[in-house]
Amino acid sequence: MRIANSVTSRLLFLVAALAAAALISIPLLGNAQDSSPVPEQSPDEQLAYGEAIYTNVCIACHQPDGAGIPGIYLPLNNNPLLTNEDPTYFVTTVLEGRGGMPNFNYIYDDQEIAAVVSYVRQAWDNDAPPVTAQEVADIRAAVVGTPVASPTPEGQRPGGQTTGATGPHGTPMASPQATPES
Repeated sequence: MRIANSVTSRLLFLVAALAAAALISIPLLGNAQDSSPVPEQSPDEQLAYGEAIYTNVCIACHQPDGAGIPGIYLPLNNNPLLTNEDPTYFVTTVLEGRGGMPNFNYIYDDQEIAAVVSYVRQAWDNDAPPVTAQEVADIRAAVVGTPVASPTPEGQRPGGQTTGATGPHGTPMASPQATPES
């Protein structure tokens, strides 16, 4: 008899715990994110979102005017590497990091990366077309997790020397001694 009471009380406790968990999770299910693709933002929404990300994350190093900090953080304003017609270099840099810059691959999704890259490409004196989330997704799929090094900008190569190797789109790869500070 004692065993039956013990089993019954345990079953009642288990049922009560499951019911409580179900009641708690029902409101949370209403806040679950949809797994379908997020629709593209309007150009104005994308720039506003990108500016918010820049203001919260990038501004400390690259400054409010995009001028960077000489010798430490590269300028984003009037930087032809960032306003190039092909945004691969810039998106890859944001995804993978470069020099002392952290990588944002696992922090931001494609739409967020597209927003901040588009903002920088159009802020200050920059005038480059926006980047779509699909372009970021394509670049992410091509470069993230691959052992291929990204090309180093001309101004970051010691004496402008290259190894003779080329990266994506035929861009010369920098010498192994290149550093962001050089």
